[in-house]
Amino acid sequence: MNENGYIRKIDELGRIVIPKELRQRLRILEGENLIINCIDKNIKVSKFSYVVNNENFIKKIGDTFNLVFNYNIIITDLDNIIYSNNEFKNLKLNSSLNKLINVKDLKDTKKIKLNNEIIINGNIFVEEIIASSTVIGIVIIYTSENISLLSFSKFIAKIISAHIECI
Repeated sequence: MNENGYIRKIDELGRIVIPKELRQRLRILEGENLIINCIDKNIKVSKFSYVVNNENFIKKIGDTFNLVFNYNIIITDLDNIIYSNNEFKNLKLNSSLNKLINVKDLKDTKKIKLNNEIIINGNIFVEEIIASSTVIGIVIIYTSENISLLSFSKFIAKIISAHIECI
């Protein structure tokens, strides 16, 4: 990297390589979708989130779930909290949580540290949101009551997945 940033050549197919350090810092994973735009003669490359792109639908699902069942719900993409019935919206997730999502170690947990500010405790039920065989986010439902809400988290994750795959 020099003072202007990373310098890369374009190959004969128009491809460029995003440096590993930059991919790690931005948490860009292999196979992840990016958006490429032209703004004022500049190329802008951004991460694409199917979950964020369907935020209105997800908000309706979350609000309806909370209204009917009155349990805490958090819906995320891989980087941010997209919906929460609490005040957790638009907060970055811990990078360690992102790693846990990818290895599916969040099942049957009693405590999750979402980031440096938010720790949730209790009966926590987590389900991945999957589109095109890729985890694109998670649904977390939690309560202090001693009941299982796993079927609720699976149901909401499947609805969001089906909606995204239909688009």
